[in-house]
Amino acid sequence: MQFAKGHGTGNDFVVIPDLDASIELTAAQVAAICDRHNGIGADGIMRVVHAAKHPEAHDQADSAEWFMDYRNADGSIAEMCGNGVRVFTRYLLETGLSSGSAVPVATRAGLRTVDVVGDDLRVDMSPARFLGTEHATLAGRAYEGTHVSMGNPHLVVHVTEDELAALELFREPQVDPAVFPNKANIEFICPTPTGVRMRVYERGVGETLSCGTGACAAGAVGLGGGQGTATVDVPGGRLTVTVDERTLWLSGPAVMVAEGRFHLR
Repeated sequence: MQFAKGHGTGNDFVVIPDLDASIELTAAQVAAICDRHNGIGADGIMRVVHAAKHPEAHDQADSAEWFMDYRNADGSIAEMCGNGVRVFTRYLLETGLSSGSAVPVATRAGLRTVDVVGDDLRVDMSPARFLGTEHATLAGRAYEGTHVSMGNPHLVVHVTEDELAALELFREPQVDPAVFPNKANIEFICPTPTGVRMRVYERGVGETLSCGTGACAAGAVGLGGGQGTATVDVPGGRLTVTVDERTLWLSGPAVMVAEGRFHLR
């Protein structure tokens, strides 16, 4: 199986060209590919599929040629990935599958348009939806946070800088299954002069160096639900979130680092 690998601020992905939707990957195979010791190693996998050839993207085929079929490292399906869609677009551009300064991408969360802005890619992520106050429990402590949807579920929790550094995110924070039936990404943030600093536990993955949709949720919360621009500093680098009167934009790097063949079993 052919593959490429890329990352956005350390959030890394295996990209599989499957233009005609001929490859059927099981959850176990996805987990094996993403295994950092016995596989390629990644936070997730993205299949590049013609939107018209995938049953979940038929309704977007008139607007986007390509569908991002995204899976978490454990093989579970995710609706959206903000770093992933930038890496996906970088792959399309570098392989000649797409061109131009604006690339539409079909996703399970709907159409996303990615703009080329210098070395960075900027994504129209659609507005953040604030859904109230919920709780997560980590290491026996309950944390109150803001429930935010970016097409996928997030809980954004304010902590102090010392608390952020001390978090034991090798553990999975627990959330109310009645509110989050498919679990949630949990972002812990503290303020900085230009935005927020963030650590994140991604459902189906664990702690990651970055999370694009998590940065969107964190930036939106850091802006108090209003308009403006906020930097989001993650262990893998910096992302920028801009909220205007219409939508939320996510800007940041996306780099392809490798390509090759994988022996799928």
